[in-house]
Amino acid sequence: MKYKYLLLAYLLLGFLEVFLPDRFFNLAVSLRPITVAIIYCFYVGNTKQHNYLLLFYLVCELLNEIFFLIDFTKYFTLVLSCYSIATFTMIYHLWPVLKSSASKADAVDWLRPSLGLLAIFYMFWRLSLMVFDELPNNSIFFVGVLALVCWSVFCFLVPVKNKHPDNFALYFMGGAMAVMAPSMFIYEFIWTFEVILYFSLLSMLLFKIFLVWYLIHFKYILRSQEEYF
Repeated sequence: MKYKYLLLAYLLLGFLEVFLPDRFFNLAVSLRPITVAIIYCFYVGNTKQHNYLLLFYLVCELLNEIFFLIDFTKYFTLVLSCYSIATFTMIYHLWPVLKSSASKADAVDWLRPSLGLLAIFYMFWRLSLMVFDELPNNSIFFVGVLALVCWSVFCFLVPVKNKHPDNFALYFMGGAMAVMAPSMFIYEFIWTFEVILYFSLLSMLLFKIFLVWYLIHFKYILRSQEEYF
């Protein structure tokens, strides 16, 4: 993989983003467009082409993160709208890898991801009950939950249907999103503890790395004609 110095710069600035908001808020916010530009350049440098769906996703997530940090309650509808649009956009972008899946999965293959999804859905359900009365906009909340559920199912379904080894990254992406989204609500509506904010921001930082790495390899995954067991 080329241009590793861009990845290193993204990680260094990204860790500053994670740990600065409570002390140097303006700097933490101003760094975010820079890190988005860096991780996108890392993608372009490795693929030698633009990916406008990825760019659109990154911009939506940038708005999501910035307005979450400014005031999640005040900009609740905007944050959840950006998150939902970004998530459904990325599912659409990655859909060909599921559509082209030809591997047969037995009951054992389905067991572990099914248990993982059940645990995640139970956590979502319990959290929804805890914060529902505090939400500024219940309708957009349900849209956001739907986006999160669809993303989780997609990330756990693809590696079962398509056993290409690079699809394992989807487990990390699904897990990172399952940490990031609920922790935003926990921090805002249940327990304003800095460590929870760090978990949320760090999970998004790592999520973007796995996403871009996966998209760099995406065309090779689609072209692969091998069967993996």
